[in-house]
Amino acid sequence: MKKRIFSLLVCTVMVVGMTLSLSGCGSSGQGDTGSNEVWKLAHTESTDTMYDMWANKFAELVNEKSEGRITVEVYPVGQLGDSAAQLEMIQTGGLDIGIFAAGDVGSTFPATQAMALNFLFSENDKVNEAVLTKGEATKKLNEMFDKKGIHVYDWLSLGNMQWTSNKPLHSLDDFKGFKMRIMNTPLISKNYKALGANPTPMAFMETYSGLQLKTVQGTEQPINAIEEMKFYEVQDYITFSNHAQMASFVAFNGEFYNGLSDEDKEIIDSIKADMEAYASESLEKVQKEKFEIIKEKKPDIKIEYLTEDERASFAKASMAVRDNIVDLAGEEGKEVMDLVIVDVENFEKELGN
Repeated sequence: MKKRIFSLLVCTVMVVGMTLSLSGCGSSGQGDTGSNEVWKLAHTESTDTMYDMWANKFAELVNEKSEGRITVEVYPVGQLGDSAAQLEMIQTGGLDIGIFAAGDVGSTFPATQAMALNFLFSENDKVNEAVLTKGEATKKLNEMFDKKGIHVYDWLSLGNMQWTSNKPLHSLDDFKGFKMRIMNTPLISKNYKALGANPTPMAFMETYSGLQLKTVQGTEQPINAIEEMKFYEVQDYITFSNHAQMASFVAFNGEFYNGLSDEDKEIIDSIKADMEAYASESLEKVQKEKFEIIKEKKPDIKIEYLTEDERASFAKASMAVRDNIVDLAGEEGKEVMDLVIVDVENFEKELGN
């Protein structure tokens, strides 16, 4: 009798174990092509921004190409933490996919800071898009990230940076002691010290209140971010300086990416060209629309443009940061900087500046 009861218990345990095992197979996000999967994608920007538009288009195409098998859940506005927290989650596997500004990860990956140098990129958005998506500099950075357990899927541009302020910014004298809000990146701090400013690191989502309370006096942002975050409401001037590039990248946790099936890798590879075209078209459209919204919402805002001589003066002062790139971003950072210089030159010749 005891042997019979024991046998029944063993059989029951085996059946329950098999049931649990089978039920668990339906939730895998690591290349199980026969089940529904959920991929988590996070970024720190607001909804309807370039990051969010890219993320939702990617989610749409992945779902379509996988015939509904894969759902990409998008977490905007820093719902899963700020950039530093999301970067850590990407590294540790707590997040599948993230979108980051190169300048925002410079404290962890110093070489990326080279992408945030002032007056390094072109004033032409199309040239910069080509530099980011086809250039040798980003290939070098991709290799570096791979060694750190992060797979870079692609790079995208949010457009050239412009300055906002409550006074004109046309000379080095205008920048003396000026409290410029920056990303928390050592090289960007050096960018503004070279101009005579007082760089002040501040979280992106705190920048509006910082400008409103005059904790900081100005910020550098692409025109779309100036509108989306309503920075123009608490600033009197926008200066089209085109001084830096908001270079950004889409990153997969390396283990997650390597665990994807060949079919799933083919899905994301097959939509890459479409995503790049979408990003380019969206940037051009968004920049025009956002600029018109700013002028409509605040007709008295002053729009300024740098002259060639003013731009040359700022660029000359910024060369000191390039001269110290090894101290700030290491030998890899210098290599990335040199590659960007060549990439910009090549694509300006190819595409026209």
